[in-house]
Amino acid sequence: MKQFLYYFMWTLVIGLILYLGMYLQSQVAEKSQMTFNLFPIQLYIALFPVVIGVLLRTPKFILQLTNSGAWTYHWIKFAAIGLPSLYLVLMTFVPFAPIAEGWLPIPNILLFGGTTVPTVAGLVFGYTVLASVKFCGNSKAEVLETKNPI
Repeated sequence: MKQFLYYFMWTLVIGLILYLGMYLQSQVAEKSQMTFNLFPIQLYIALFPVVIGVLLRTPKFILQLTNSGAWTYHWIKFAAIGLPSLYLVLMTFVPFAPIAEGWLPIPNILLFGGTTVPTVAGLVFGYTVLASVKFCGNSKAEVLETKNPI
């Protein structure tokens, strides 16, 4: 029951943040339309999924943090998964930045994929940042999963 409440509370928190994020997105989109400046909405489209990706990994990360012991960073996982997704996230808004406007090309996958590609890339990047942290020893999350496999 304790495990259910833990994950249910995280679901509510993520749901609240999604609701507030969609409200903020409508405000940013409206301001971008009024000022004809695409940079704020592109920045939001790129970075909000990264926040959601981090939030999706946070419950297990917190359970691992409560375990005492050393930790390292899995650089191979981050380089293989995180860096390509970071590139797609950055290329969503950097070409619209005042410093790079007009001379930095937007990758074709972003032109044809709409907002789906940056959303998925942001989720993957945010999740990978926390998933790349390796803890030594058995964490509480691993113990819970072995006791109650889903």
